Amino acid sequence: MNTDHAAVLLGVLDNNIILTKRSTKLRSFSGHVCLPGGRCDVSDMSYVDTAIREFNEELDFKGSIEPLFYLLPETSVINHQSVYPIVAKLDGQINGFSRDEVDKIILLDVNKISTIDFIINQEYPMIKHNRVLQYNGDIIWGLTAHILYHYFVNYKELIRGS
Repeated sequence: MNTDHAAVLLGVLDNNIILTKRSTKLRSFSGHVCLPGGRCDVSDMSYVDTAIREFNEELDFKGSIEPLFYLLPETSVINHQSVYPIVAKLDGQINGFSRDEVDKIILLDVNKISTIDFIINQEYPMIKHNRVLQYNGDIIWGLTAHILYHYFVNYKELIRGS
């Protein structure tokens, strides 16, 4: 595995996409809302392995994770890292999270969001990842909003109601 790459899990549990608000104690992207995930490890055999490992490091999840498909990889505007989004169906329960990595869990209800909720970020209108979504008092922007937007445009109906 290329340890310069990363993978994130766009996990859908009971019609909710699981997002985390990163701990303010972290060095990078502290306080940002994101999909669980992180840098590939030499022990990971695939991007799916990376996404699931990172998801389980951040969240105390009991249940099954069924990877469905990859979204196209994106390159972070900030650190130029390739990020591979993995869409998965989750069946189980979240019992908590790692306080070292996560300040809170956000459940993004796929039935309450559509593409019109993603607006152009007025601070960065010309960059590739220029979408922003406000949801229950949290701001989702940058690469995470970009990935979510493309999921809602192209794939939302594939796992709705599952």
